[in-house]
Amino acid sequence: DELLKAAGGAAATAAAAAAAANAAAPPPRLGLDGRDVSPSGEVLAPPEELEPMRVTISASYDQEALPQVGSTTNGGTPSGRARQTKAKAPKQQQQQAATPQQPQMPQPLLPMGGTQPADWSTAYAGGLCNPAMSPMPYGCFPPPAAMPPWMPGVYNPYMPAVYPPVPMMPPGMYGAVGMPMQAQLAQQLPMAPGMNKGAAMKSQGRQSDSKERRRRGGKKKKAARDRAASPTPVSEDDGNPDRSAALTEVRKQGGKCKLPFREVLPYILEFAQDHHGSRYLQTKLDEADAEDKQAVFDAIVPEANMMSSDVFGGFVVQKLFDIGTPEQRRRLAAGLRKNILRLSNEAVGCRVIQRAIQHASRESQVMIATELGKNVVDCISSMHGNHVIQKCIEQMPPDSVSFIIEAVEKDTERWASHMYGCRVIQRLLEHCASHQLQKILEHILKSIPKLAQDPYGNYVVQHMLEHGRKEDKKRIVSIIQDHVVDFAMHKCSSNVVEKCFEIATVGEHAYALDDERAKLMNTVLGTDDNPPLYQMMDNKFGNYIVQRMIEHSRGKERDLLHKRLLTVQQQLKSSVNGKHILSAMEKEFGVNQATM
Repeated sequence: DELLKAAGGAAATAAAAAAAANAAAPPPRLGLDGRDVSPSGEVLAPPEELEPMRVTISASYDQEALPQVGSTTNGGTPSGRARQTKAKAPKQQQQQAATPQQPQMPQPLLPMGGTQPADWSTAYAGGLCNPAMSPMPYGCFPPPAAMPPWMPGVYNPYMPAVYPPVPMMPPGMYGAVGMPMQAQLAQQLPMAPGMNKGAAMKSQGRQSDSKERRRRGGKKKKAARDRAASPTPVSEDDGNPDRSAALTEVRKQGGKCKLPFREVLPYILEFAQDHHGSRYLQTKLDEADAEDKQAVFDAIVPEANMMSSDVFGGFVVQKLFDIGTPEQRRRLAAGLRKNILRLSNEAVGCRVIQRAIQHASRESQVMIATELGKNVVDCISSMHGNHVIQKCIEQMPPDSVSFIIEAVEKDTERWASHMYGCRVIQRLLEHCASHQLQKILEHILKSIPKLAQDPYGNYVVQHMLEHGRKEDKKRIVSIIQDHVVDFAMHKCSSNVVEKCFEIATVGEHAYALDDERAKLMNTVLGTDDNPPLYQMMDNKFGNYIVQRMIEHSRGKERDLLHKRLLTVQQQLKSSVNGKHILSAMEKEFGVNQATM
């Protein structure tokens, strides 16, 4: 319906414009007897005989036979391609003879008094048009630029001559058709020499876009658009009637403000929740005396929970943990007690709790651990809370984090494969004694094949190889050795294979892993002509294992590895992954040795 309405509106507009043009046209030229006369003086027909004829015209064009633009001589005789057409005339006549003849069509009169397009004067038609441009009658149009803008009483050459004359639209009519804005814009646009109106409009658009970008401060990168907006500029937000004069002064002068700190003390909460005020407080607290610091603590502690959730106030609370005395820190931590779990799972609050754990006394740490133990599972699985749990493991004594160990023991495999839980287990492996983690270690060892190929679990296995007991490392290396090719060609477990070669050569317990290391190396090098080494070297993950073997090989195994790789040197040169191996060979064996 909307499309029909739009089409009807357009048709109505065009009809109104044509009617206005006809109304403005002068009367046609008439002879003495009342009959219409053409510009050449010929009498066309009596008025009563000017009834429109309905003629169906069917025409086919020979692209080579029809003249091209500018291909006629001054006398109107076709040249070039037209002369070549005459030679083909007999063949065409034979084809026409075999085709049923079409009834002869009445030949209409043309506007300039002739019966063929070539009879039009060059001044009027400007040369014949290309017949391929349109299938209109006679196969061409006279170029619009060569026609008078308005020809009353003359047949329109765009239509067959049998229709009544339709005058051309006079200048200035485009405004009535509904395009005033485009016409006015085209008249106002500055145009360089050789520039058309379309190019001028595009240039104008680019200029306006450039001005808009300058007004906004230039183009923004995607990362900048995704970040939170910066604080409101001072010049745009200084009219707040509720803002104190002290904060207004700080916002105006920024870091150059010389306002005495004591004048700010009555407005501590207001300053702490303002971007510029928060920075001012953090800077002044470093150099403030004990009395001024105490005044700030007295103002912040009652509102510590609210301030710890504020994007700017949270930085002030963290600063107080940094510069406070043990007693002040204890009071501040006690003020957060009822909201520790909530704050631990917030983006701003989790940073405050981490700072409290870092600087609080042993007594305050126990209090925080007790509160977290009420729902430690939610904290481990939280994108913010897991950082608080990690900070507990790092800062608290091992016996204070038993609530975390107990929670992980209940579902070790799940937490080892969890995006945030794997981090917690890694911190436990780094900071807790093996006897505390006995159950966790056993659960991990039972799941080595699965965890090694897990996007998060493989990091837990690597940490066990780095921080675990000797017997745990031997067991892991043996498991990897049994299926070394499969593990080496997997995206995640290939990292575990690399770590096996590393810790067995230069790790803490490397001296106790000689047997496991030799078995692993021999398994890869093989004993036949197609060892597992050749399967790994052209794999996008396995080639890193080969590079690690080159780095950590020694003695006889080093010579065997070098020999194996030289045998397939040409294959390595033709492979992207192989070129990485050749680079490692040149680094370890030297250029001459690598190409020997």
